[in-house]
Amino acid sequence: MAPARRAPKRTPRRAPAPRPAVVLPRGPGVDLAEAPHAHVVCRVCGRIQGVDLSELDRHLLTELAALHPDGWTVERVAFSLTGACRRCREGPLVR
Repeated sequence: MAPARRAPKRTPRRAPAPRPAVVLPRGPGVDLAEAPHAHVVCRVCGRIQGVDLSELDRHLLTELAALHPDGWTVERVAFSLTGACRRCREGPLVR
């Protein structure tokens, strides 16, 4: 009789590493209420999906906020990319 097989050991899942805190600028004309973020928007169906930004990406978008014209304030930075999602590219509706 063959020895009984043991179930493979399961490796415990680790919690995702916390994102580093983003230092939001506070200065003349720049008072961000949240960290900069980005989305990609499908030009065909309008679907929106978030884009992961690195710390450097968020820093660069924050630096862009400081380039505002005189007399303006910047409260939020939201960057959008436009294209076509996979479903629309592969379907009959692509224009």
